[in-house]
Order: sequence, then C-alpha cells, then structure tokens
Amino acid sequence: MLEEYKARTKKSEALWKKANTLFPGGVSHNIRTFGMPTCDAYPPYISHGDGGHIWDVDGNEYIDWWMTHYSLILGHNDPAVKKAIRDQNEIGHHFGAPNEPQVRFGEQLQKAVPLLEKMRFTATGSESTMYAVRLARLFTGRSLIGKSLGGWHGGNDALTYHIKHPFSDTPFYDGVSFDYNDRESFDRMLKKHGRDLAAIVVEPVIGAGGGIPPEDGFLPYIREETSSRDILLIFDEIITGFRLRYGTAGDKIFGAEPDLLTLGKAAAGGMPLGVYGGREDIMSLAEPGAEGGRWVGGGTFSSHPLTMAAGLAVLEQLKSRDDEYKRLNAMGDSFRTRLNDMLQEMNAPLIGTGIGSINFVSYLKLKPNRPIRTPGQLGGLFSARQQDIFQGYLMQEGIFGYHGLGALCFKHSKEDVEKTLLGISQAIERMPKMERKSK
Repeated sequence: MLEEYKARTKKSEALWKKANTLFPGGVSHNIRTFGMPTCDAYPPYISHGDGGHIWDVDGNEYIDWWMTHYSLILGHNDPAVKKAIRDQNEIGHHFGAPNEPQVRFGEQLQKAVPLLEKMRFTATGSESTMYAVRLARLFTGRSLIGKSLGGWHGGNDALTYHIKHPFSDTPFYDGVSFDYNDRESFDRMLKKHGRDLAAIVVEPVIGAGGGIPPEDGFLPYIREETSSRDILLIFDEIITGFRLRYGTAGDKIFGAEPDLLTLGKAAAGGMPLGVYGGREDIMSLAEPGAEGGRWVGGGTFSSHPLTMAAGLAVLEQLKSRDDEYKRLNAMGDSFRTRLNDMLQEMNAPLIGTGIGSINFVSYLKLKPNRPIRTPGQLGGLFSARQQDIFQGYLMQEGIFGYHGLGALCFKHSKEDVEKTLLGISQAIERMPKMERKSK
C-alpha cells in the first residue's frame, strides 16, 4: 500500500522510526500521524513552506490544505509576518513580563471584536477554552458544561471526552452533549440539565465534526434559550475567528452574540496564540484578588512578544482584505460544489462539507440518502479506517491535509484547486477495491 509514497520519502521514513523511539505514537500531537499508520506508512516530515505549498525533507512538494491547523490564512512564509518576528527578536524574544506589543495587539483585537470588553492571552487554544469554562463556573456557581457532538475545544479535562470518538454522545468530564443544528436534541439537553449548566460551548462552525455550519436561526435560538436560563454562551472561534471575515463569525455572519469567546490560529499567523474574553463583569473574576474569583489565567509563554508582534502584522494585513475574503470564501464554496458533483458522478461514498474557505472530505460507510446537516448524522456514517487510508492516498497524490482537507489561504490558486480535485479522484481510484465498497 502507498508504494509510490514510500519510495520517494525515505528520509521521512527514517525520521519516523527515530520518532517512535522518542514519542508515544511517534508524535507530540495525535492527529499529526495524518492517519498514515493505518496504511502501514508514516507522515511526511516537512522542511519548508511558501504560499499555499510545503515541501518535505525528501524534496516532495504538496498543496497544503492543512495550513498549520487552519492558521496561515496569509500563507506560508509571509514577508510582513517574518519581518515583525525578526524585528522583535532583535530586541528580545521573551521576557515573562508585560510588553508593549501585548497592549497594541490587544487594542487591535478589541477594535476588530468589540465583544472583547476584557481579554486574556494564552499560548494555546486548549488553555483559552479551559479558562473560559473556569470563569463560567465561577460566575454562575454551577459546574456542568454543554457542547456539541463533533465539537473539539482542546485537550483540557473540562471539555474532553472520556473516549476518543468526537461524534459520541458519551458524557465527558462534568459535561453533556447535543447534536448541532438539531433543536430537539438541544431542547432535550436543556430539559434534563438546564438548571445545572454553567455554560454551553460551541463552535459557530463545527470543526472536527465536519466543518458543519449552523442552519439559519440555530445560533440565535441557542442564544435565546441560554439567556432565558442564565446559562452563559461561549463561542469557540479559534478556527472561525479571522478565517471567514475580519473579526468573528458568530455575531456578524450567523446573528448571535456570546457572553465569552475564544480566538487563536488565523489571528497570529502561525504563532502560538490563545485568547479568551468577553463581558467585563465575567472577565473581572480573573483579576487578582477579585471577590469570588480565583486563579484563572497565566502561563510562562502568555503574551509572548513574538506572537504579539506577528499578530499585529497579521491584523494589519487582514483588515483591508474584505474583497480577498469574499474571493477566498467563493473559491472554497465553488470547490465544495464541484467536489460533491464529482463524488456523485464517481458513485463514491464520500462527501464534502464546510463553509467558505473551510473544507472537509469524509469517507463514509455508505452514500447518504439525504443531505448531511448535523455532526451526529455525519458521525453515524463516518468510516474512520477508510478515512485514514484515504488520507494516505491524498498524501501520495501531493495533497496535504487532515479531516480530508482543511482550509484555503489567500495564496492558493485556481490551479491548486484543479490539482486537488484531480488528486482526490485519483486517490479514490487507487484505494484498494475492498476499501471502496460501501457497507
């Protein structure tokens, strides 16, 4: 299996063997195997990137859809971001103390996202969602948290399932779930647990659950129901923030305003960033010595000067790119339409989902007989093993991504889209016949 890939990635293979003697599973982030061990292979080890492309240590080029976990909307090797990091590095790369770029970056974020009446910086998205949940519990005096099936909010205990499957409705640590876009499922959760819920945490576009966007009116419905019960609403916009527009998606695109929100990824151009913030009365509980507060936020690398400098350079470019956002989202929507048309013609048990520049391709046990509108529906059809094998064949075709794909950046071209469609069709054709059968 994947003999062509193995033949041209000998250096990656050697690094993979060494990595398995050092790290559990050979990686420091589970998904960075990119499903390859299922194919009796290994992930490519990346050497460098430029624009929408990356190269591995063997010199092989890939169209990059993963884009550093969706972070690099400006593309790899952006000159302005590089210069900002280099200039800051010349005068000091970290101090563990307040710094001017921190204040300037915070000011620009607040202008772009007025919901951030007060905010705190962290180094990761996992930290930011963890602290947002902690504040919600402090503010409400309740402990239970609600979230969507397929919603991924980082590896902290407050929001991680006992088991690995993201579509499961198995309760997690002090939490309960509902199916996104399913009002009846949401109502059942509220009826059973509403009095105990401190907050509901939701991605406006469900990330790991297939890039599922909200149906019209669904997020406003959640907002109305949580407000009437004094349940806090937290939007995790670590993926969608500054990805679909300059600013956040929940309020401006989908019509609902949360009490707290989290940001990261695209806002800092590939540098490690987490942000949590929102209503001042809630965020005030993070102040040292606040009545009813407790230790809420911190970390050696929070407000890291290199991240702050990079973030400033990113926002400076993004705020004048309204037309580019429209072009990029239109490119993603067109790609997804063409992809699903192609899959239908091939009679292949796969489906493309997402919104705008966010695109997923999921391998299913059988072709759906109705449109996929919830993560629960997608999870019920999803074939994890076939997905892993498909992922490996995409790599062999020079398409680098996860969850099938990932997200476009401003540097991707029409030619990249055409090559991706061709690569997907060839990957499907090359998969072992026994794996292509619907079940």
